[in-house]
Amino acid sequence: MTNRRSFLKQAVGAVAATLQPLGASNAGGATGLQRRRVGFAQTVLGPLDTYKLGFTLTHEHIADGPYVLNRWPKSWGGRAEFVAKAVETLEAIKAAGVATVVDLTTYDVARDIRFLQEVSRKSGINMIASTGQRFFPPRFPDVSMPSRTVAGLTKFFIKEIEQGIDDTGTKAGVIKIGIIARAPTDLEEIGLRAAARASRATGVPIRIHTDAANRAGESQAAILEQEGVKPARVSFDHSDDSGDMDYFLGLARRGYSLSMDHVHRGIDPKFKPSLDKRLECIKRLIDAGFADKLFLSQDSEIGGSLLPVEVKEWRETIDPPDGLLFVTRKLIPHLRDLGVGDGDIRKITVENPRRFFGRV
Repeated sequence: MTNRRSFLKQAVGAVAATLQPLGASNAGGATGLQRRRVGFAQTVLGPLDTYKLGFTLTHEHIADGPYVLNRWPKSWGGRAEFVAKAVETLEAIKAAGVATVVDLTTYDVARDIRFLQEVSRKSGINMIASTGQRFFPPRFPDVSMPSRTVAGLTKFFIKEIEQGIDDTGTKAGVIKIGIIARAPTDLEEIGLRAAARASRATGVPIRIHTDAANRAGESQAAILEQEGVKPARVSFDHSDDSGDMDYFLGLARRGYSLSMDHVHRGIDPKFKPSLDKRLECIKRLIDAGFADKLFLSQDSEIGGSLLPVEVKEWRETIDPPDGLLFVTRKLIPHLRDLGVGDGDIRKITVENPRRFFGRV
């Protein structure tokens, strides 16, 4: 218990200065007109005033494939035990100041919307679920792609945004597209165009798994712009896997957001860029005036029971050393040590998600 209390105390201290201005801002009161302009974010428990999103982790995975938890071996504890584990983890990040988690697990990696609802309700963490499509493994034998045409995928994405997921009435609040290489395949291009059209039709933003090391955001941006998507509604995730400031600045100047959510991987010498390089790039982007184009997250998961053993073991070696608390315990203190002020940290973790996920 002593270690747990110390752990949470340290985590709370890491973000206290960031969250305090949020409370002060709400106490001072944004006007009703300002609130209406920002609008609402769609969470798994219903629409939420974006001023209540608070400190937001914008690219996470609570679990890949939790819908099979009832079939877990008894030695693993089963669904009830996993729910309890997820709730305990989410309660810990809530105690550290995190208010909202965006789960970017799509249907084809066995997203379970009822599971997300349950752990959100029990933990008190706001949660935004995603529609969309990943175009790389793992794939499951009982999950088939709903369409291989732009029109068909667009219709599917809009259904999950406007009508609900899996006949629950619970709606997606973001579109996630996963593309693995520098340039999209023909099928991946169909997915990008479908995401663009669904976004334009609904106002829901797009987050893209991107091969940043090979400047993949540039080829993807060209397709999105052909479809008329506003860059402000798009985030290229895993961007810190590149250390190329020319690449970053080019996208940011065009209005795109960059999610820095693999920063912890730089701790491992097998992964490039290094931790110091990733931190340096974030600081340089802030100094260049692009704090409003950044997100921080961890791309972490609480459970990945359906992954092949070798993939699961590899994934565990690269997961953040502090799990879902890496941003609050380690990343933000590192940025402060580099001279990043609390105003910019608050902008990145509170104001940017509020604007990005907000709909009117």
